[in-house]
Amino acid sequence: MAPRTLLGTLVLLAGCGGVQYTTLTATPAAAPPDVADCARNTLNKLRYGLQSYDATDYRIVARKINDSTTRASPEFRRIINRLEIDALPGSDGKTSLKVVGHTLAEYMTQRGPTENEEPASAAVRQAAQEIVQACGTP
Repeated sequence: MAPRTLLGTLVLLAGCGGVQYTTLTATPAAAPPDVADCARNTLNKLRYGLQSYDATDYRIVARKINDSTTRASPEFRRIINRLEIDALPGSDGKTSLKVVGHTLAEYMTQRGPTENEEPASAAVRQAAQEIVQACGTP
């Protein structure tokens, strides 16, 4: 009886976890600075606000706030779509573009704003795809 219980517990735990963000990669022909500039320009067209830009490592973090989504919780404030973009030089001389899209629900709790990650929204998946299409072509 114990092996069945253990197996059932493992299956249940495997189903509970999982990745909630989306990751897209590409190997563009352009140099990392050019890919980073392309990504920044594409983010502006998609109306994402730049949160941080590392000009040395070509890392970009941007977000877009969705205030139109509502929830029944009085603590809920808004949905935040966040994109993390890395344009890294590869060891083979090619550039590696990695775009990670997150969807976060922001709540106002007693300790202040709290972000809870949710499954990646269709909007953030679409934005990540547009960046890869615009900047990741070989």
